[in-house]
Amino acid sequence: MAMTHNPIPSLTVGEDPFARGKAHGAAFAAEVAGNLETYLRRFEASGLDRPGAMEEAERWGAAMQRQNSEYAEEMRGLAEGSGQALAAIWLLNARYEVAFTLFGKDAQAKEKAAAETDGCTTFAVLPEATGDGKTWLGQNWDWLQGVYGRTLVLRIARKDKPSLVCLTEAGIAGGKMGVNEAGIGLVENGLASTHDGRNPYQKPFHVRCREVLDADRYEDALRPIIDTKRTCSANFVVGDAGGEVIDIETSPDHLTYLWPQDGIITHSNHFIGQGHGESQMEKVGPNTLYRAARLRRLLDRDRGRLGLQSFTAAMSDRFGAPNAISRTPDERVSPAKRMMTTGAVLIDLAERVMHVANGPPSMHAYVAFPVDAEA
Repeated sequence: MAMTHNPIPSLTVGEDPFARGKAHGAAFAAEVAGNLETYLRRFEASGLDRPGAMEEAERWGAAMQRQNSEYAEEMRGLAEGSGQALAAIWLLNARYEVAFTLFGKDAQAKEKAAAETDGCTTFAVLPEATGDGKTWLGQNWDWLQGVYGRTLVLRIARKDKPSLVCLTEAGIAGGKMGVNEAGIGLVENGLASTHDGRNPYQKPFHVRCREVLDADRYEDALRPIIDTKRTCSANFVVGDAGGEVIDIETSPDHLTYLWPQDGIITHSNHFIGQGHGESQMEKVGPNTLYRAARLRRLLDRDRGRLGLQSFTAAMSDRFGAPNAISRTPDERVSPAKRMMTTGAVLIDLAERVMHVANGPPSMHAYVAFPVDAEA
């Protein structure tokens, strides 16, 4: 495939949560509207109509306002800046819980047309496995094709908490993948369990992601993941520039802790640990069963000398195309449900730099985004 240089748009915002939400919403108003429509269509495709989705948004909005007032202020700014109703912004910021609850139901119904719901391949590498002595994280973020082109790199420059740089969707305050100035980084995977939905309206996934990147100590970065029960399952890979990585599989009532072996860990979209209920994503997307294992083998080839070049090659792998590590849209799938690698990140925790490819890394070059905009 031909490689293109197509940098993802970026925005730098500051200390005040309402002001940064307003700037985000104003700069990406069209993209926020597009993402909202994408999700409403996707939810409809799995049986949740628009009025039902907005009712869910109201319930999630009330919960988020109780759980994190600063995040709630940022969402309020997003609504004002984008011209959207506040409930629409609440829906976007709780879209993980809404979507993955539906995905789990699709899986339990064995709805093979839902196979496109699977996605994301992650890795973490400790200093002993690299050629530069650094800790690295990486992720190919596989998600709805309709979101592609409506994402951004959000940089938050502040003094009351660590500054950070993250990859997010227009309209979502909490970036998923990112690194902060304390050297704490995050990547993650979607998971689905038969236990999902047991604890309604717990702190949403995207709020937890922001709270991880708000931490100035590694221990405190783990707390948002483990301190409270969850509504839906997810996998969080949290790294520290000092040379530590923990992979935490979560379901509503259970946690599994995984650590790198020989300095490397990989993950995709099925549970490795036990006690989470029945893992669902492999039923509708069996490609999860080979992506993490294959990525591990690709990285093992260069263990002890791993770096940006070997990470780029591994994350560009096309085995099993289109449902590969570097994923391209499957034309057999309906447009509302079609998936692709909407963005990819390679995170150098020591340098506090997130390298971002604006689409499948087999087709798009990585561009460096440091936490410090002046760097």
